Amino acid sequence: MRGWRAPFLATALLLAPPLAARDASPLAPAAGSTERAAIVEALREHPDMRFTFRYLRVWHDGDRAIAYAEGDNGVIGGFRSILTRDDKAGWHTVWAEGDGGSDSCAAGARHYAWAVTLIASYRVAPDRLFPGITKQTREFERMAKEDPDLQCTGDLEGGPA
Repeated sequence: MRGWRAPFLATALLLAPPLAARDASPLAPAAGSTERAAIVEALREHPDMRFTFRYLRVWHDGDRAIAYAEGDNGVIGGFRSILTRDDKAGWHTVWAEGDGGSDSCAAGARHYAWAVTLIASYRVAPDRLFPGITKQTREFERMAKEDPDLQCTGDLEGGPA
């Protein structure tokens, strides 16, 4: 009776449909890994800058990859950044929000909506890479409708032109 479990489980796993990419979770690159070092270097604006990450997640989609980093950089303060890498090219920041300054909720809504679309283009659920991004986007949209002049985001960089 015991002998049937292992072959049954192996067969069930082989016949099970693959986990959809949008349902899989991005992973944090290991401390000391080449990938993590390359992401940190792409984020670094000053040679002495040190990072404390709340989130650092990477999703690979074939020859390209997308990363989300959130934390504190020790110089300017809190930040949120999206980086991309294509083929063998290095990582570069394509979207960011920083603590300093302020921008309108309408600009924030556009900025975040652009990021949601970008992340989804990598075949990963946006909230799996960037926790809470869809809820934050809807909140900025709601706030912008209520008061178009309201300032509710930090400095916005990259994103929509």
